[in-house]
Amino acid sequence: MRKRIVSLLLAVALFSSAFVGCGGGASTSTAEGVSSEAAGAKSLSVSLGSEPLTMDPALNQAADVTTVMNHLFEGLTRYSSDKKTVNAQAKDIQVSSDRKTYTITLRDDIKWSDGKPVTAGDFEYAWKRAVDPKTASQYAYIFDPVLNANEIVAGKKDKDTLGIKAQDDKTLVVTLRAPCPYFNELLSFTAYFPLRKDVVEGNEQWTQSPKTYISNGPFTMKEWSHKESITLAKNPNYYDKDKIKLDTIKFVLLEDDSARLAAYQNGEISFCYAIPTEEIPSWQSKPDFQKVPDLGTNFVDFNCKKKPFDDPKVRKALSLAIDRSYLVDTVTKKTQTAAAAFVPVGVRDVEPTQEFRKAGKDFYSVSTEDYEKNVAEAKKLLAEAGYPDGKGFPTVEYATNPASLNNAMAEAIQNMWKTQLGINCTISQQEWSVFIDSRNKGNYQIARDAFGVDFNDPVSMLDLFVTDGGNNSSKYSNPEYDKIIAQVKSTDDNKVRMPLLHQAEEIIMRDMPVAPLTYRSRVFLLNPNVKGYYENPMGFDYFMYATVEG
Repeated sequence: MRKRIVSLLLAVALFSSAFVGCGGGASTSTAEGVSSEAAGAKSLSVSLGSEPLTMDPALNQAADVTTVMNHLFEGLTRYSSDKKTVNAQAKDIQVSSDRKTYTITLRDDIKWSDGKPVTAGDFEYAWKRAVDPKTASQYAYIFDPVLNANEIVAGKKDKDTLGIKAQDDKTLVVTLRAPCPYFNELLSFTAYFPLRKDVVEGNEQWTQSPKTYISNGPFTMKEWSHKESITLAKNPNYYDKDKIKLDTIKFVLLEDDSARLAAYQNGEISFCYAIPTEEIPSWQSKPDFQKVPDLGTNFVDFNCKKKPFDDPKVRKALSLAIDRSYLVDTVTKKTQTAAAAFVPVGVRDVEPTQEFRKAGKDFYSVSTEDYEKNVAEAKKLLAEAGYPDGKGFPTVEYATNPASLNNAMAEAIQNMWKTQLGINCTISQQEWSVFIDSRNKGNYQIARDAFGVDFNDPVSMLDLFVTDGGNNSSKYSNPEYDKIIAQVKSTDDNKVRMPLLHQAEEIIMRDMPVAPLTYRSRVFLLNPNVKGYYENPMGFDYFMYATVEG
């Protein structure tokens, strides 16, 4: 998911702002000025991201908004604190012997925030709406395992042919086109959340107001002052409400990195993503500072439909000229890891205990000692593409959303391309909404990007490059690649799937529609008074069971 998964250090890099706010109880500050909400407070203030582009579960692409939605809605499954999926709205999930039919029984005590019961029909409606081309969901492709989903998205079949049927109010039957080893994880994803037809179709602006934003999760939307704050309130109709100790979670919208950090230091928030990079060293020894693995990669998109980036030699040359060790050591203050491939560290391989990255290979050296060799190869490729020493190469534009880390990354890469290849590059800073729209539509030459897995499987990353895919920002297209990914999706046998996925990654690293920069780590500040917070393997945050202690 794009951070789209907000990386917590890279909330700076991925979203130009963060949610911040004040708890309902009085806040105090520690002697060091670190945030400290009042002991026993029933409210929690956190910093996640800027004003959401959408609060529609079918349309959302942003990881920070996914975290908010995970508190407002709940799917058939969810992640527990041990990072495993467990039944949520589902009471029981039975899978057929051929692993293609899921018979799902809903809990008897699940309700919407207005008190009406959640039904199997609400899931059927939401799923069919998500794959309907009229909805134009960038995440419609995530329903790929469900029978006829791809054909519906392509406009070849009616949405009512989707492999989901509500047998009655409490029984849902889902038919897959092929066995899917990660389907239970998908059932927790935002696009799979239920929606009520009367709510969605009763008001085109249903997502814009707490009065019409009806949800089924542990919290409800209490207040949304656009571009200022979002406040969630405990849902009295949630089946697990007795375990929810917080009364409210508040998000206040700020766009400045330093202002966010100041809010944390002043006790206004207890959880802060966006740490200005120059401030990281001063926080690393403090108990507030947290660094955890994040299953995601930061990279640069090359628009493969625009010259000169339609030539893989050009793309590879620019990629090899990037000094990733410098980016890690100097720009990220060693909070990230240099990326020598696309699929990040920590993603599973054949067995859950095996890692795809360890089973695979590095596609170039990221060591400082080998950088000169990489540059020599880059110059050779650029000359073969018709641009010896960069002569004749047009001035190109690097698009990014403004934030301190984004800017530092862009400026460093800009300098590397000029110094090593003689290529002039300008930097275009665009507001988040404009930037996302430009990147989605392919209105750019080079663009900053980042992606984290939506479920722990390498296909979640490699699915980005399927022709005309919803998140294919590089506009890459390769029939050979599409065929391999289709083969991967035709079986749940990891002994068959994983070799194909390694083959797919080799194609991407050969054609280089993107230049991987770093494997992400999530770096954030968490007030030691906050207990019960956890995250899932994809880096989505769960505050619903948190408490604020003395």
